[in-house]
Amino acid sequence: MEKTGIIIAIDGPAGSGKSSVARLVAQRLGLVNLNTGAAYRAVALLALREGVDLEDGKALGRLAGRVRLEPGGVLVDGRRVPEGELRAPEVSAAASRVSAHPEVRRVLLPVQREAAERARRAGGAVVEGRDIGTVVLPDADLKVFLSASPEERARRRAAQTGREGEVERIRRAILERDRQDSERAVSPLRPAPDAAVIDTTEMGLEEVVERVVRLARAAEGRG
Repeated sequence: MEKTGIIIAIDGPAGSGKSSVARLVAQRLGLVNLNTGAAYRAVALLALREGVDLEDGKALGRLAGRVRLEPGGVLVDGRRVPEGELRAPEVSAAASRVSAHPEVRRVLLPVQREAAERARRAGGAVVEGRDIGTVVLPDADLKVFLSASPEERARRRAAQTGREGEVERIRRAILERDRQDSERAVSPLRPAPDAAVIDTTEMGLEEVVERVVRLARAAEGRG
């Protein structure tokens, strides 16, 4: 019999803790961790490197065809892209603009779904991004939407990147990213109707992980 497992979709805005929570939940439950946002960052990185206009949807869509998603990372032209390159501030800013183009989303949607299906057959996955529960995997077994105040998200991002003196600048950048993500015409950022919404502003990382693990076990009928 084919082995299958639970699919957990974790969405939320920048700095809400998606990556850290998804990684730790996957470790706790023995699941694959897929960061779909890395695919958009990879397209943005390619565009910046190759001088492609960030408003040229067709050209960006062609770049997206060179991206593949795998557990723990993303490949461009068959080579894994270092996490540090994907997290560079200029790449983060460009990724929001890149992700707004329908041509890019059309190319990456099947890439994301294929990666999730491979992981499901291998035992299950925690898939994180900004439209997983609403668009990419609307039939996920568990949907979680993480949120936090802009101030707390900026503080976390500053601490994570060693830029503690730039909290206000990071907060403004986060608010702009929120605006772009929530107002884009295609796949805007929003909780799925059946998502468990968790405000993590006053919560520690382990507390959030434990909450999601309990939800996952309940969804599997073990809770």
